Amino acid sequence: MMSPEQEAYLIGFLNAARVPGNPTLHHRDREVMEEAAVLLKLACRQKKIPHVQLHHPERPLRGTQTEAILTLPDELIREIDRPLPAIFDRYRSLQPHLERGILEGCGTLCYKKSTRGIGISFTSFDPEWLSALRSEIQKHHPCGSIAQSERKSHWFSLADEATRAYVDWLYGDPTAPHSRARRRKLQQVLGKIGVAE
Repeated sequence: MMSPEQEAYLIGFLNAARVPGNPTLHHRDREVMEEAAVLLKLACRQKKIPHVQLHHPERPLRGTQTEAILTLPDELIREIDRPLPAIFDRYRSLQPHLERGILEGCGTLCYKKSTRGIGISFTSFDPEWLSALRSEIQKHHPCGSIAQSERKSHWFSLADEATRAYVDWLYGDPTAPHSRARRRKLQQVLGKIGVAE
């Protein structure tokens, strides 16, 4: 049985990693995608959605980069195909889990050399969706403005002074649903800035 925390995390991940108007998810970290697929299979079983082939070969990107692709069942697409504010309202009591899923679906957590601290940003090809996400996060952690990248995607970052508090809010409970790959990355970043998790 899927817990409410797992459901909120999964809905956040699926909503963030999904290509707008497309039934597929794209993610550059295969391990993160594999971990999400485990929860996705659990959700399909719980909701009695017929099993479908979830995995597809990795798609080559520029240079040596690849991304994993995962196709969603129609039944789950209908569940996540809602305006982002409505999804936040639905999972308001589980917001850290929802935002953790979103961060792991479309966000980056890294060591920021210029500040010797944590860098956190979110990226999407859907500027309206990203603006709605920024509005939600801005309610509790300050954010920078939305900008456009060379790849025509849009992104924004958390204010430098807010990243540590945001990480503590998302990852303070080690038993909460999360990607083990992302927690390892967080531990590496904290190690570089000389902070124990």
